[in-house]
Amino acid sequence: MPASACEIDHTTISAIQGEGETSPMLDEELVTGGVATLLIPSIGFYIEDPSADDSGLTSNGLFVSSPGLSTDVSVGDQLLVSGRVAELGENSNTISALTKINGIRVCASHQVLPETRVALPLNPDQREALEGMLLSFNQELVISNAYNAAEGLQTVNLGGIMPAPTELARPGADARALAAKNRLTSLNIERVKDYKKILPVGTRLAALKGVLGHDGQGLRLIQVEALRVIVTNPAPIAPPLEGEIRVVGLNLLNYFNGNGKGGGFPTPRGAKTIDEFSKQRQRLSATIAYTSPHLVAVMELENDGFDEFSAAYNFIEDLEKATGKDWSAISIDGPVGGDVISVGLFYQPERLAPSGHARILTTPEFQRLSRVPMAQQFQDKSSGESFLVVVNHLKSKGSCPADGRNANLKDGQGCWNLARTQAAKKMVQWTLSLADASTQGKALILGDMNAYRMEDPITAIIEAGFKDLKATSDIGFEFSSIHFGAAGTLDYAFASVQLRPFVQSSRILHINSTYPQGVDLPQPWLRSSDHDPVVVDLRFRQSATSD
Repeated sequence: MPASACEIDHTTISAIQGEGETSPMLDEELVTGGVATLLIPSIGFYIEDPSADDSGLTSNGLFVSSPGLSTDVSVGDQLLVSGRVAELGENSNTISALTKINGIRVCASHQVLPETRVALPLNPDQREALEGMLLSFNQELVISNAYNAAEGLQTVNLGGIMPAPTELARPGADARALAAKNRLTSLNIERVKDYKKILPVGTRLAALKGVLGHDGQGLRLIQVEALRVIVTNPAPIAPPLEGEIRVVGLNLLNYFNGNGKGGGFPTPRGAKTIDEFSKQRQRLSATIAYTSPHLVAVMELENDGFDEFSAAYNFIEDLEKATGKDWSAISIDGPVGGDVISVGLFYQPERLAPSGHARILTTPEFQRLSRVPMAQQFQDKSSGESFLVVVNHLKSKGSCPADGRNANLKDGQGCWNLARTQAAKKMVQWTLSLADASTQGKALILGDMNAYRMEDPITAIIEAGFKDLKATSDIGFEFSSIHFGAAGTLDYAFASVQLRPFVQSSRILHINSTYPQGVDLPQPWLRSSDHDPVVVDLRFRQSATSD
């Protein structure tokens, strides 16, 4: 049918869209026309009018909702469509659409697709004016969120991985300004062509093309061609050098072993089945084999003691399977605090000897919110030097109180900031006192602090004289966790002044937070947790020769 078959009176898409957030023609029955740019089977399709308004204030694209409607529409078809105007989505975040379709006419086929070249940053008004349109981004973008990549959903950002605001900016006005910038430079995408290809956070894209659609909650660019990826190969971690002691801080992501006899599943916080727990153990064993530690400080270990049916006992088995070495746990009588999860310390007796008894801090700051810290003095058997290790897990930002000093004060630090700060101050005073009395001040603090680098708890630890061993990196900023596309550090290693000369290297390994959940990954150690491990190499005895 010639294109002239569509030359009848109809409402332009730009008139339907209007200049506001919602259509000025809501609930009207009308006819409109455009070229089909994207088909979503059993749901609908997008059309765009290349000859419509080009002022930049209104969109030329429109979603046609046609679930269950049998029609032979192809990309590139020139269409006339009749139906009712609606806004689809939740609350104020909606997309203008044509619904209750009662007629579709294909007027011509194989039309040139309209395409608009745009670039980030884009503010909300600019995005609204591009809703439903076929867009191309010819700029280098970086994947900044891969959590739901198994469903084809990712986030890209301009200028690198998107930082959590208080990772780089002080809480308050500076953090709010960075959060506002993040909203302009990031874009949610839906991969429909090559979504099974694993693209971790940090992957650089040379270009991007898609239709700016909607998932019912917000705008996202629906891919229409394969992503052009700039290939990078992250450096693997080398094993520790001879004479070095490697310490790894590891969030186990709720390591619960049921009743320790094969039953007791689902567990309160961890695995739902014995099979799920077995797979968790396999991934963690692979992580241990990959990192080659001599001492492991863990968080989110089931707090059920240290007997043969405990989670700690199973984790020792995992360590020994991974390394072929004997391992032991630092134990106390009874549970480590009153939470269902606890911290823990595991070591190779071949390389390290614990001195004295383990200490835990049970002051009021650790009674209900933050997990009880554990401290242990170790002696390096090679050099005879001793150092103190303290492992922590401070209160998370979740389950916010409605008011009070621990409520979310909207400064970027989330809720429970006061509780975390008070716990951090008490913990660091305790650590310094223990280290001064036992190891000539040499102390290493590890753990999940649930606070980003510029937040009050981290500032308190640094002001007490400890050095954050990974404050900078070659990627501009370091991180160990990604939350809603924003990367920041929750997992740390801090060295006292006296220990710093013995720190040979430190690193956060991006083997967890940067990879998606629920998919088969190319290496067995990937995504063993939602947090990345922290690796610190210590050397107390100098080499016999030097360069």
